[in-house]
Amino acid sequence: MFSDLFSGEIDKVVDAYCVMLQESLAKSDDTELQAALNRARLQERILAGALMVDQAQACELLGLSAANPSATMKRKEDKREILRFTADGRAAYPLFQFDVEGRRIHPAMARLIALKPRTWSDFRLLHWLTRPRLDFGAVLAERLGVEADAVIAAFEREIVPAEHG
Repeated sequence: MFSDLFSGEIDKVVDAYCVMLQESLAKSDDTELQAALNRARLQERILAGALMVDQAQACELLGLSAANPSATMKRKEDKREILRFTADGRAAYPLFQFDVEGRRIHPAMARLIALKPRTWSDFRLLHWLTRPRLDFGAVLAERLGVEADAVIAAFEREIVPAEHG
């Protein structure tokens, strides 16, 4: 019991220290620092808005052995089949990427990742997939298993550079 209470107190101290650091850094006049902080805050908000699973849960969703989930998921990442992020120091995967009934990653994910321009970060792709679209009447991530070709076509339209003339 004492260990749990102590652990909770340590977490509070760490959280308070992080807030203090962010506030002191935010007062800086350094524009590069401000831009980096803004990117970090935006990335944090994007991650907070997506349901995530850890490596063991991802293996379970895929029907794969959880004996070494890190190596198993690393193979999926290396094949560029799935988006991976770090949340609280651990690997995290957006849940929408998984076709739970089919026990696989939605095939459209590999195509989207392959199409992603070098100028797009994984966070930008995640944000694009998780915001509502009027033309779909839904969040694109929710349509991966139902309208994969339409989602891919929408992404192809999104990444085409604007032409003026």
